[in-house]
Amino acid sequence: MTDDRMTLRVSPLPGPTWNWLKVNDAEIKVPEEAEEALAEVDLPGELSDTMLLEEEDVEALISAESGLGSSFAAWIAGCPVDPVTVTASAGMQAEKPAVVRLYATNGEATANRYQLIARKDSELTLVMYVSGADVAEAAGKNTVVSIDTRLLIQDGAKVHLVQVCDGGASVGSFVDVAAVLGEKSELSILQISTGEAQAFFGVAADLRGKYSKLSIDTAFSAGDGERVDMNYIARHHGKHTESLIRVNGVLRENAEKTFRGTIDFIRGSAGAKGDEREDVLLLGEDMVNKTVPLILCSEEDVEGSHGATIGDLSEETLYYFRSRGIDDEEAYSLIAKGRLVSAVQKIPDEALKKELLMKMGELEEEIPA
Repeated sequence: MTDDRMTLRVSPLPGPTWNWLKVNDAEIKVPEEAEEALAEVDLPGELSDTMLLEEEDVEALISAESGLGSSFAAWIAGCPVDPVTVTASAGMQAEKPAVVRLYATNGEATANRYQLIARKDSELTLVMYVSGADVAEAAGKNTVVSIDTRLLIQDGAKVHLVQVCDGGASVGSFVDVAAVLGEKSELSILQISTGEAQAFFGVAADLRGKYSKLSIDTAFSAGDGERVDMNYIARHHGKHTESLIRVNGVLRENAEKTFRGTIDFIRGSAGAKGDEREDVLLLGEDMVNKTVPLILCSEEDVEGSHGATIGDLSEETLYYFRSRGIDDEEAYSLIAKGRLVSAVQKIPDEALKKELLMKMGELEEEIPA
């Protein structure tokens, strides 16, 4: 990738804090345009892949707030990439997940756009996997994969979104999500970064309908020189809405992580509840770990909470391993891998889950008979 790239300010914090903390937003570099990535899309027969949408659906998708912010949304919308639209009809229950595999291309920037419509009382699962298998670990080769995912979830519908970034040290992933939820609808998101040069996750969900629910689970591992940045925003508009944000990760020497978690109780969201939790294991000394838990409130009858556990392994934990003949270095490795394995086990696509577990050494590769 050449140096003639644009600088975008992304992941804006809804309630800015002191500028010197450098957490109000983040900076990324992208080309003026990015080409469409090589993708394999496997849709269950119940789902339709169509470009024909009602005008009101198009407006709702385009205008929805996204986690990486308006600058990123405008940039990726301007790339010569047509959005892939997946629609679940009213009452449809997809038996298998839809699976999208994206392949980074060495030395280039790619972009993909997805629109998902879940009609009333439908349920579906979308798994997205960014692979860096074809990217050489050559000096100066930095591939960027950008993904824009927009979800319109109508009354009573349920959507399960899984996004896995497994690009490696020469790949950066910018993963943006915008979602609008109807009455009694549910959105669960699982995001995993197994280790990349930079992994940016952004989610903004408008809990517009009453009794709608949002849950976000994120697991990451970042090593030497790697960076993870997360910006999650739950806008509670409807009454009795619920949000839960959980982040679980490992930082090693010379890695950097920023987590922004915002729960925004809009006036009129009486009875709403929001909770965010973070657990980060620090394996080393020279690292940057930033956490910004933010609760905004313009409604009185709500419940909001946040908490963070950040630090090294306790002496009690290390003693447990030592007493069983496991040295400290191996103990750190086991605990760190265990956190990712736990998240990978939740992936609903058996083929992808098996592939990742074998890569992590948790399963032996099968030898053909």
